[in-house]
Amino acid sequence: MKKIDINKFDAEKLHFVSYKAIEENVSVPESFDPRLITHFNTENKVDIAFNIEEKLIRSQFDIEIATVSENEEQARTSLKFIFLFKCDNMEKLAKPLNDTAEIDASLGFAVSAISHSTARGILLIKLSDTVFADFILPIVKPKLPE
Repeated sequence: MKKIDINKFDAEKLHFVSYKAIEENVSVPESFDPRLITHFNTENKVDIAFNIEEKLIRSQFDIEIATVSENEEQARTSLKFIFLFKCDNMEKLAKPLNDTAEIDASLGFAVSAISHSTARGILLIKLSDTVFADFILPIVKPKLPE
């Protein structure tokens, strides 16, 4: 089996194919006063799966947001998005290994960063008419494997 060509990632070969929201839950107590929100607590993650033969990449972005306020009960939301990408030169960036694969770190990093920033824009729109309207997904410092 041939070795993958490390650092052969080319952004022009990566295409955004589709987006789908698979979960959107918002819970706001009846007597909740949004003026009492001081900040938001968040937890988010990105899970990436590769279909090397089809040259497809599936990225799932999950986020949970909760208000921190003087209200008796807090508002919460949970959202999950799926992003589908196609990588024209996947054979140069990925090598199947039994039940796993060896993937060029630059490809994984790009998919993760694009998923995160695209989710930020979607959240701005989806949350704009809710008690979470002031929430903006923070910019994160990218981490590549060492």
